[in-house]
Amino acid sequence: MRFIILLLLFSTSSHGANFNQKSTPIVNEPINFIVPSDVLSDFAKGSDADKRKFCSTSSNSLNLIRDYASGGKEVPQLIKGYNSRMDNGRDVPFADETGLFILRMSEVVTDAWVLNDNEKKETALEALHQWALRGGLLKTKSCTRNGMLDQGCTEWTQPDGQDLSDSKDFATVQMWVMKLANGYYFSLADFKVGDPRHKLIQNWLGEFFKRNKKADKVYFGLDHGWFYPAILDRLRQSKSPESLVKKLLKDLDKQVYDDGSMKDRTTRGNRALWYHHDAVKEAMVSIEIAKTTGVEIPEKLNDKMSNAGAVFVNGYFDHASLDKWAKEAHNAVYEPGKQDFKNKLNRIPNGHSWFYIFSYRNPNDPITKQLDDVIQQADNQAVRDGQIGFGLGCIYAVAKAAQGL
Repeated sequence: MRFIILLLLFSTSSHGANFNQKSTPIVNEPINFIVPSDVLSDFAKGSDADKRKFCSTSSNSLNLIRDYASGGKEVPQLIKGYNSRMDNGRDVPFADETGLFILRMSEVVTDAWVLNDNEKKETALEALHQWALRGGLLKTKSCTRNGMLDQGCTEWTQPDGQDLSDSKDFATVQMWVMKLANGYYFSLADFKVGDPRHKLIQNWLGEFFKRNKKADKVYFGLDHGWFYPAILDRLRQSKSPESLVKKLLKDLDKQVYDDGSMKDRTTRGNRALWYHHDAVKEAMVSIEIAKTTGVEIPEKLNDKMSNAGAVFVNGYFDHASLDKWAKEAHNAVYEPGKQDFKNKLNRIPNGHSWFYIFSYRNPNDPITKQLDDVIQQADNQAVRDGQIGFGLGCIYAVAKAAQGL
């Protein structure tokens, strides 16, 4: 299996649909901005048994992607109807279906990449082609102009968050499509080079890249303040993302505190455990991005992240351990000793990749065994992560197993 990091080759194919943008060169080599070379090297040594254990897609996921590839499922044109609190997703047309497609696609592209399965690659490529051919989600209202939030979009105009919010519609769609872009460029861009479907898919994705908010302020949420899609956008244009990654790491270092708590996240009352988990996910991924792109990691950040992992694991097993931060109740309600976190660690469908990154990077950390006892079970979810776009956890799990640690 070939591993090509940060390498772009271009062709000048003129095939594909016209999305009212200038013809752009087609990327026909993988873009990997997240997985460092040491991880890829260890992964390449992994056993077939471990790859099957951690990286095999489910038949349900493969069948869903096949349904889209065959044209048997309707491709949504827009998402409209979220309220500001986003607690009405089941009532938003095509919201559940789209979220499930993003999640299931992350499984299929991961399995196809790991096992170099051309049949699954073809299925995933054609599914994306169908979405591009039909202009999937492009009718969703855009809330940006020249990288700045604009267009009159609103959110939280009512204190209870029940107001309809085109800002939430927009941000949700952008994040979803950026995950498709991550998975596509990582695992499919070099499949059937010269196939005209690539131009159509890349032009379709390009329309969403143009709608992204400019990455100018680092904060937790929305792919670390829109920095991940900005990094990928630089790379797909054959430009260096180094300045973006340096700013990301510099500001991240200020947002992870010495005790392992995360700025404005570990203080979120009875949702502190979930928000802390989500912030640790982004912090861990950002550090891996820095390693991949050769940007120096701040000296104390690794120690702070070890503490951050401990805060989560301890809080998961004992909710009361979070009280000293949660009682601040930042934008939240505080209930002593109680956290609203219903998922079992091994069954979290999204955002769990950091568990596997932490385990790989910190094999001797006291909490790693606690994590491993859960996440390395047979029903692990490592092959999927709809918040990354591919199963990052599967790569790190296999890499760690190959080390024999």
